[in-house]
Amino acid sequence: MGTMERYSKVGMQELDQRLSKIVEAARKKPVSVYRYGAPWVWIVSQDDWQGALKEVSSYIPPGHSLVLLRPQIDDLLDAHKGLMHDLNAEPGMLIPAQTVMHILLLQLLYSVPSEQQLYEQLNYNLLFRWFVGLGLNQKVWSFNVLSRDIATLLNNPRAVLLIQKIIGEVFCGALLQMPEFSLNFALLHTWLGKHACASTASN
Repeated sequence: MGTMERYSKVGMQELDQRLSKIVEAARKKPVSVYRYGAPWVWIVSQDDWQGALKEVSSYIPPGHSLVLLRPQIDDLLDAHKGLMHDLNAEPGMLIPAQTVMHILLLQLLYSVPSEQQLYEQLNYNLLFRWFVGLGLNQKVWSFNVLSRDIATLLNNPRAVLLIQKIIGEVFCGALLQMPEFSLNFALLHTWLGKHACASTASN
């Protein structure tokens, strides 16, 4: 059986119309519920849930593009440990800087339109949780903490340039072969533009 056959997918409208049948089907294999075209929540049996609690990656296809590219991303982040250390030392920073970098990369790669929707995805999207290092039973940080730490990182021009470097070196050459990504270049340019304006004003 192929990896993608281990679970079913339904939309919100179908869930509303066929809830009892879908829940019954979930006793046999997990069902992924989609909202606005993106994974939103899973319906799983008690046995599947108990088994999955051991490892979130059990639901992530090993051949997924994000899985294959993760080592290159982490190599680039590891090459900038000094920057990560400086970001972690920022007052009030609670989420590890490398984790926030992963979160912002997800926002860019999947064109998540707002921090609120990004927060929701981190709660329900198994791929997102795996990418940022959250276990299935691990609670997501509060929205206020997430928003503040994202702002702290985006206020650092070196951090934003590193995000641009990762996108440029890891993703751009392969995006045409990866239809699951919908890279938001406009958002990246907005982040970069903030520091370009600040640099111009200071000269």
